[in-house]
Amino acid sequence: MNKESSDYLKQAIEAILFLSPKSITIRKIYQALPNIPKELIDIQIEELIYEYKKRKTSISVVKENNKLEMVVKPEFQSFNIFATGTTLSKSELKTLAYISLNSPVEQGKITQKRPHEHLQLLKDLDLVAVEKKGRKNILYITKKFNLLFKKKK
Repeated sequence: MNKESSDYLKQAIEAILFLSPKSITIRKIYQALPNIPKELIDIQIEELIYEYKKRKTSISVVKENNKLEMVVKPEFQSFNIFATGTTLSKSELKTLAYISLNSPVEQGKITQKRPHEHLQLLKDLDLVAVEKKGRKNILYITKKFNLLFKKKK
């Protein structure tokens, strides 16, 4: 297969996402495919996202803040016990719940009540995003959080 064909490129991006333990920046995908024009990579990323939305599969490809990740759709979340990745403790889940119920919320309000390490883990897992507003950090839940934890209406 020609390494510049659209099928190969899309499959390469899919492999990168599948093998990444957490979200990956689009910039890193560009770096992994150095001789391919960025515009062509962007087109294949969008096609891959569309194909996963169209297919009847338990996986979706999520793009947020110039990052991509493969995630399990919410209706299959109960199977996450089989994942080999990070499992949140009860205390970390409480921190995440507090942020989700109060989002957007000042980081200082969270760190008064919850350990700072929880925030770093939640940021690393892309469940919480931080935005600087003046001298304060404001915490938001992410699209990934919504995909994983919000129930369909």
